[in-house]
Amino acid sequence: MTLQSKRLILGIDGGGSKTLASLAVFSSRNEFQVVGQGRAGASNLNAVGLKSATTELELAIERAFESAKVSPRCVSYLCMGMSGAGRIEEKEAWTSWNQENRIGDRIKIVTDAETVLAAGTPGGVGISLIAGTGSLAYGKSQIGDIARSGGWGYLLGDEGGGYRIAMTAINAILKAVDGRGSETALQGSFLQTLGLPDPQSLIGFVYRSENNRSEIAALSKLVFEASEAGDPVARAILDQAVDDLAQLVSAVVFRLNFSSGGYTLALTGGTLLHQESYRDSLLERLAQFNVEPMSVECVDDPSLGAIRIAAELLNGST
Repeated sequence: MTLQSKRLILGIDGGGSKTLASLAVFSSRNEFQVVGQGRAGASNLNAVGLKSATTELELAIERAFESAKVSPRCVSYLCMGMSGAGRIEEKEAWTSWNQENRIGDRIKIVTDAETVLAAGTPGGVGISLIAGTGSLAYGKSQIGDIARSGGWGYLLGDEGGGYRIAMTAINAILKAVDGRGSETALQGSFLQTLGLPDPQSLIGFVYRSENNRSEIAALSKLVFEASEAGDPVARAILDQAVDDLAQLVSAVVFRLNFSSGGYTLALTGGTLLHQESYRDSLLERLAQFNVEPMSVECVDDPSLGAIRIAAELLNGST
């Protein structure tokens, strides 16, 4: 039997910075084999709009089929783990998109936090924490109770994520210019990286980048570098960000009645995966809050969690 004739499932992880698509062959008993993967830009509807989001999503799917050397076709099951998909409007938008494009014969739309949980915890029970462009904590108990904290978007929340860290740094730079805050090495590093002549030019950069928040979020790495070099302003920004993430997790722990040391924590997002000191600080803070996890799993590709959900649903329907 050729790959073209086998039952395929597709898993998507769509966020504010990138979109990952995994294509897998489904066998039986929830078993699957990933045969292709694709990557593209942001597909968060609120961040980039429907046209851009669908363009990037379709590109990631196309690349997944290309890497598997399979002609694109409607898959047996499509699971989409999308940032913002906890809201009815987003689910309706993605459902309509699938109906128009016939990507999946059957479809399940979940939040990106749910796919992280499926990829990084035993049986999808525990807590997932995303700290990429934005932030969100999501948990599921053994009896199926669900709780979430954060995920309110860049205007209302996203504390501890790359965008919020970078914007707090820019605010600190401007306060220093005014004489309302301490001098910081962040000014020099931000201006040099962006090729700007003076702090006043940051205004234009931020407003021009309003619809490309991943561009601003990428500057968070400069805050980590400054902190490691001993800049007290950068250290204070990251200390607050760690506290914010710990509060997200703590809220879910308490609402699900998890005991300290009694749950698995699945982590994903650039600021957590690529900044080991940030991750370590978070775990230390959770211990100080007396809500430390039993184990920690770093999830590099949440689309594999979407594949796992699709496989379980397809197995249950056969």
